[in-house]
This record gives sequence, structure tokens and C-alpha cells, in this order.
Amino acid sequence: MRILIVDDVEEQRELLAVTLKEAGYRSLVFADSAQEALRQLGIGGGTPENRIDIVLMDLLMPDMDGLEACRRIREEEQLQHLPVIVVTGKTEASDLTAAYTAGATDYIRKPVIPAELVARVSMAMSLKEEFDS
Repeated sequence: MRILIVDDVEEQRELLAVTLKEAGYRSLVFADSAQEALRQLGIGGGTPENRIDIVLMDLLMPDMDGLEACRRIREEEQLQHLPVIVVTGKTEASDLTAAYTAGATDYIRKPVIPAELVARVSMAMSLKEEFDS
């Protein structure tokens, strides 16, 4: 299973990667912008670089935020069931509502609690496997 970690802050990408690697997830790919994430998913022309099974998406990024990226992912028929977990420091109820409205599968608040991250990724992977079978 391949996980795409999308965050414009390298330290945040590394923090998520370390936690996931410690939990046994080895196939990780990275994007430092929403545009790069969409490109890796094959949105906007071209073919995907790698098969992605789950996306961890920050909300606050320059140029295009994570909400717009979620909306664009959900517009693609082949990505309708791709789990997108928003990972953000935005904690207001309106932020949570906006993320789910944009198509997020789940929502994790920063600072990330490692056990919560692993549990939510595991649950998303299980759901993805059900849709794929």
C-alpha cells in the first residue's frame, strides 16, 4: 500500500513519515504542494507516477489549499474511493465541516498523535481494500 504525504513543510512530511515507518508502512511518497499531489495522482493530464492508496493532505498550503485539492480528487471517477485524510492545525468546527464537504475521508488535528495517525490510516486502508475487491 502506497501513501502520499502532502504538506508544504518538510518537517511535517518527515514527522508523518517517521510515524508511519515505525508502524510498518514502507511505501511512502511525498508532495510539497497540492499541485504536485494532483500531478502524482494523474489529475490534469498525464498518467500517475505511482499507484496511490491513501493521501494525507495538509489544508494550509500556498497556491492551492488542501480543500481545493480534495475537490479536484473527488471530481475524478477513478479516485472516488481514494481515502484522503486531512492533517491540519485548523481545529474549528467549520474547518472540519469544510474538509468533509470537500471530500475528505477523515480529519486529524496537528500536532498529530502517533497512535491516532496509525489507527486512522489503518482504518482507511481497510476501507480502501474493501472498495478495491
